[in-house]
Amino acid sequence: MKTMILGSFSALALAAASPAMAQVTGDSESYTLNLAGTVASNCELIPEGSGTSNVDMLNTGNQGALTIAYSCNSPYTVSLTSLNGGMRHAESAGAVVIDYDVEAQGFFGTNQTTTNSATMAGTPVVIVTNTNWQNILTNGGLRTGNLDLSFDSIGEYAVAGTYSDQLTITLAANL
Repeated sequence: MKTMILGSFSALALAAASPAMAQVTGDSESYTLNLAGTVASNCELIPEGSGTSNVDMLNTGNQGALTIAYSCNSPYTVSLTSLNGGMRHAESAGAVVIDYDVEAQGFFGTNQTTTNSATMAGTPVVIVTNTNWQNILTNGGLRTGNLDLSFDSIGEYAVAGTYSDQLTITLAANL
């Protein structure tokens, strides 16, 4: 027993006399790779470009139909703008302007809108708002519309001369 106590005492003395064992930790290094990418905005309007339509200035009814298809890979708006605010009479230097209504509707007559040319004179009037973040194949629509002349007074009806306006349909991404 004396040997056992002495051995324990010797071990304690040895531990106290020797320096503490250093703690060793594992080495670690890292590398962070920041990833980035983009997808360009893409909107398609069919038809696009420009066209011409002859307006029967003696007919107040339907002046024909135009169908547009549109789609974007982001939220978007479709708007209408009239250059002159109506059919501007050239010979009177614009003293006579015959306004018109654009009636537009979606699939199966849904979401019908009516916009007057005087309202959209130089200021776009939004007829479609889409807030979806989807790809271009699933984020589109269709509008069919016609143009009806609107004579504000009997004095405007059947004034001889030439008339013109530019109706612009704009599809714009809302990013």
